[in-house]
Amino acid sequence: MNNQEISKKEDEKETPPGKLEETIEEAVKNAFREVRKEERRAEQKKTLYNTRRLMESYSELKKYIECAISEEEEIEDDRYMIFAGEKAHLRSVRESKMVTAMMVMNIDRALKETEEESIAKGTHYKYQAFRMRYIEGMTYEEITERMNCGKNSPAEWSKQIMKQISVKLFGIHGI
Repeated sequence: MNNQEISKKEDEKETPPGKLEETIEEAVKNAFREVRKEERRAEQKKTLYNTRRLMESYSELKKYIECAISEEEEIEDDRYMIFAGEKAHLRSVRESKMVTAMMVMNIDRALKETEEESIAKGTHYKYQAFRMRYIEGMTYEEITERMNCGKNSPAEWSKQIMKQISVKLFGIHGI
């Protein structure tokens, strides 16, 4: 009997009815598990991206809270004082300021906790590199020069700190 005949005989064999359903069910379960894993990876990637964007915008967010005008009383330009006394306000700007302030407060809390933890672990240099990058706005090259370390170290340390802060900002979604 040659290989072609053996293959034909195997194809002709019937799969028992229960076995086929089990095989299909197992394949569906495996596919579902893979989809969920991929969804979790995508969500974690998005959360880290959001954390990075928040840290990159941190200084601007603080300025927004200080400078955005949402209330009539905040207007200092005399050209617009003709409208004074109307009890005017911009609800959308007011709400945006509040949400921004709450997020900045959470970022401040996360930064403080992360710094304290890094001091306790003896890895404060990692937090310092992160702070230089995202709070002080230094480049990785400048950080490398100041800290006298390898050229990839500040980026790696910042990535580690970013993951810690992500969990502190977004809870379970940051894991």
